[in-house]
Amino acid sequence: MKKYIFSLFMLLSTTISFAQSVNKPVENRKFAPISKVTADEHGIIREQPDGEYRIYVREGRATYANLYFIDEPQSGIVEEVVFSHDGTKAYFKNILSHATTYTWVEGNIEGNTITVPLGQMVYWFENDNYGMRLARVKVKGSINEYTVETKGNITFTIDGDKLILNNTSGNKDETTYDALGLVYTGAYEGEWSYYLDYETILTYAHELPVTPPENLVTQTYSMENQTYGHLLQVGFDGNDVYMQNVTENKLPQSWMKGTIKDGKIVFPAQCAGIGGAFMYYFCGINGERVPQEGGGYTWNYEWPAGDLICDYDPETRSFSTDQTLFLMTSLNANDGRGEIFHMPRFRPYEEHAGTPQDPKVTAYVVYANGALNIAMFEVPLQDTEGRFMDPEKLSYRLFVDDDEPYILYKDEYKNIEEDMEEIPYLFSDKKGTIVEKAYGIYIYQTGFDRFGIQTIYRGGGEANFSNISYWYFNEDDAVEGILSGEKTVPVARYDVTGRRIGDNHRGLVLTRMSDGKVVKTIDKK
Repeated sequence: MKKYIFSLFMLLSTTISFAQSVNKPVENRKFAPISKVTADEHGIIREQPDGEYRIYVREGRATYANLYFIDEPQSGIVEEVVFSHDGTKAYFKNILSHATTYTWVEGNIEGNTITVPLGQMVYWFENDNYGMRLARVKVKGSINEYTVETKGNITFTIDGDKLILNNTSGNKDETTYDALGLVYTGAYEGEWSYYLDYETILTYAHELPVTPPENLVTQTYSMENQTYGHLLQVGFDGNDVYMQNVTENKLPQSWMKGTIKDGKIVFPAQCAGIGGAFMYYFCGINGERVPQEGGGYTWNYEWPAGDLICDYDPETRSFSTDQTLFLMTSLNANDGRGEIFHMPRFRPYEEHAGTPQDPKVTAYVVYANGALNIAMFEVPLQDTEGRFMDPEKLSYRLFVDDDEPYILYKDEYKNIEEDMEEIPYLFSDKKGTIVEKAYGIYIYQTGFDRFGIQTIYRGGGEANFSNISYWYFNEDDAVEGILSGEKTVPVARYDVTGRRIGDNHRGLVLTRMSDGKVVKTIDKK
């Protein structure tokens, strides 16, 4: 059974798609009938019920199993709760902190108590004839010694802004628990999934993501920094400014709101929404770029993060800042969960044709006597007139000794479906051998005297090409990068995907020297 438990954790810890309904209904449901809420044939509530939506932040502890049984704090994980308009019902989404099922359970409100019937179904595994339901689990000194109860109730006490889970406990060292958990039903009826929550306290966050006004008219803008950028939507409503798709990967549909005042647009730190199990915030922070010994740089920030303050040009409706824009789960420290945009510039974008600025091969590293190589690039997102180019309309081609495009063959690049002569700027094979945003690519051949890259922009109904920029393997042929008679010094440090790194990076490091060579080291300190 454990192989099911371990794979289950991996499934629920990532974004999952809901299982489709199967034909066999769950019989003998052990919980109160659901009123005015739609559930599927397994009794699972998948859609958010009507009512007042709130976000709570968790405290307490939780258990689960990955490769090992783990007991750790719930700290920072959020709980979504909906209270019915008549005040008689409360609905909890992902009621177990580490089991992200994206489904709801129902509780009944009487006075300051929320009573949640056990036995409610929270997940069903398509085609496997088993699911998970809510239970009280008592563990007696070993994770293999436990009892489960799927009848009865658990309760939360409403205490001001807090919802307190009653009568649960745990001792990590002694492996004893009396807690709220999930157990299997169907083919594995009664087996514990290793998910438990105990001593849980939920604190109302008093925050919700920004909702724009109805009928807000938006315009396409570019959001750029020194190297990268993307398109987003910006709308003005009087002195209020709304931005959507500020981030590319996490919460792209969220809105960020600022206000124009005295030639500035001030975007206060604000709730961006929930991603996975955490609350994210948009915020600004002052930072300093600090050069690192051996090349590259790091950023030092002035925590805590707060407002993002932009200079505003009312004539062009452009705005920019020297601060860093963060999407983070904490305003007090960089926890690595969000996205970072250094010194962003925002300006209206119009579809146009243009010749892309020349790209550059920044490093070419040879491994295994040439059987495996890594090429890394810098690809500007501005054309030769300084206008931003839509990344979705940008691509690149590679060249070796002649001016015929280098072809990526599907029998060498196992994760592409067809041979590729032209690579979209945003394309990735998801395996790290072709990295999105033209960070870098693995090359499986050798024997070149030079290796080049050219970008193509298909904006405005035209195809325009940059010059081909080459990396020369013979120093005598190199056009740049050789400092004859001067001391060779490190210029920049990269990881294997081509991202700039600082001295605190651990693992394989590629250091570009002032003479154009690249030195490969493994930093273990």
